[in-house]
Amino acid sequence: MELCQTYPWPGNIRELQNIIERSVILCSGETFWIDEAWLTIEVQPSQPDLSAPLTETLQNQEKEIIEAALAASGGRVAGPNGAAAKLGIPRSTLDSKIKQLKIRKHKYAPEPQ
Repeated sequence: MELCQTYPWPGNIRELQNIIERSVILCSGETFWIDEAWLTIEVQPSQPDLSAPLTETLQNQEKEIIEAALAASGGRVAGPNGAAAKLGIPRSTLDSKIKQLKIRKHKYAPEPQ
C-alpha cells in the first residue's frame, strides 16, 4: 500500500489500472502484491525555456535534433545511413534546414586517418 501511495503515477489512472490488472493475474493466493519493478519512473524530458519566444525555442530544439542525427550518421546528410534518412525527411529539406539554422555539418564528419 505504501508503494502505491508514494508512486507519482505519471501515467495516471491507466497506469494504475494496468498495475492492478497485472497484480490480480500474477498473484497466487489471497495476498495482493505489486512488484516494485513494475513501477518504472521514466526520466522526464527537460522543460523548454519558456522565457524565449516560441519560434526561437522550436529552432533550438530542431537544431539539437538535426545535430544529433548528423553525429549519429558521421556528418552524412544523404544515403540510407545519412541524417535525412534517420530523420525521415528528404535530403533537400535537411540541406535547407542546415543552412537556415547555420549548422556546420562538417564538424560531425569522422576525422581522416
